[in-house]
Amino acid sequence: MRPKIRPWILSVMLLVLVLLNGPLMAADGYVGFRTDGTGAYPDANPVTTWSAEENVIWATRMPDTSNSLPVIVNDRLFVCSEPATLVAVDKNTGEILWEASNEPADIAPPEDVADLEEKTAEYDRLRGELGAVNRQRRQVGRRLQDDRDNVELRQEHAQLTEQRGELIDQLAPYLDTWYVRPPAHDYNGYSSPTPITDGSHVWVIFGNGIASCFDVEGNRVWSRFIEKPPHEWGTSNTPVLADGKLILHIDVLRALDPLTGEELWAQPDARWNWGTSWVHEIDGVSLIITCGGDIVRADSGEIIASLPDRYEWGSGPFVEDGVLYFIESQGDGKISRAYRMPESVDDPFEPELLWEAVPEENRYYASPVIHEGLIYAIHRHNVLTCLDAETGEIVYEETLNLGRGDVFASVVLAGEYLIVTHENGTSIVFEPGREFTEIATNHLGDMVRSTPIFDGDRMYVRGYENLYCIGPD
Repeated sequence: MRPKIRPWILSVMLLVLVLLNGPLMAADGYVGFRTDGTGAYPDANPVTTWSAEENVIWATRMPDTSNSLPVIVNDRLFVCSEPATLVAVDKNTGEILWEASNEPADIAPPEDVADLEEKTAEYDRLRGELGAVNRQRRQVGRRLQDDRDNVELRQEHAQLTEQRGELIDQLAPYLDTWYVRPPAHDYNGYSSPTPITDGSHVWVIFGNGIASCFDVEGNRVWSRFIEKPPHEWGTSNTPVLADGKLILHIDVLRALDPLTGEELWAQPDARWNWGTSWVHEIDGVSLIITCGGDIVRADSGEIIASLPDRYEWGSGPFVEDGVLYFIESQGDGKISRAYRMPESVDDPFEPELLWEAVPEENRYYASPVIHEGLIYAIHRHNVLTCLDAETGEIVYEETLNLGRGDVFASVVLAGEYLIVTHENGTSIVFEPGREFTEIATNHLGDMVRSTPIFDGDRMYVRGYENLYCIGPD
């Protein structure tokens, strides 16, 4: 008979393994978005130059594209792939160890799968027809603009409009079903949320509304449909762990039991957002701070404060030395703010506004990073802003030569350098400080909408085609 291992001994063994072999975990004991959420890797020692050939230790073709960040535990990387696949990779060799799909057919009762797949195929067929009709209708509409008296064109446009309406009516019954994948914008897809792990389990959520838990060997612990995103842009909010609960925010903010998937509470009044929530502890009470500006008790789901901040494009809040920062600038009151957090959660809960600042207005898909009293943030069109964390003063603004397109990847601190990455795969390495000093510009040769992570002298970055390990070759 095999001797029994007491649960507390197993927990200690797992913790020791993670501390010895894995990256720094967040305060609640998990690795997730930007590793511990900060995007700072002060002990990293990265190379400063790389390309598609230079300093690439390995590059592994992924099953499909994704914006998901990789996470590291021990000798493994976990990353997502479109449309709903979790991939485990050996961090030393790049070998894919296992893949796990999270589609409705993967989690439905076996007796329902055939019917589900048949109905999904019919839905996909109708959507394909609707797409073709919409394209024809737009083409005819453009021709009508130049020839408004053409009777045949008018009749064709009317017929296409009627066909469009009929197809929309036929699609309508499917849209309320849990198993039909909702529309998603190409920018985002279905797999933007980053996996999170406590060293023994990995949790994922996808834009099809399905959340899952696996052990690190790829065994499914549970999967369940939660809800669909509220609109066709999908979701990118990465789950967090707080107060021993798995926190999800697709539309409604929810807490689940991490090991069973059972819902513990739901908070429908928490404002929806793109960016990942921050977990902060006061007097032993875990608080969830959403990008929508709500501060929520993790134990009960109670909203104890709602701030006038709603940063819906992706930039996440963070707390440093008791100060809560929302860094962004989109107009309509969406400006950068800093609040002094209270020392207790006694009512009334009122964070003290310390300063407001207005960096150049634009969408901030990327989250900022803070280092030695300076905050570094970049908006979608390449303007990097450095702010004084104490005063909100704009220290400098620099337009980076990254090329056309958008910046999705968050700013990271790796050792003594800062790195920003454009979606075209161009990265600029620069020095922290009150003046902008560029060190190097690098071109990976792959589209990148994911943020790099670091482990010692290695950088791991999820490109659209490949997962890369970059370091001294």
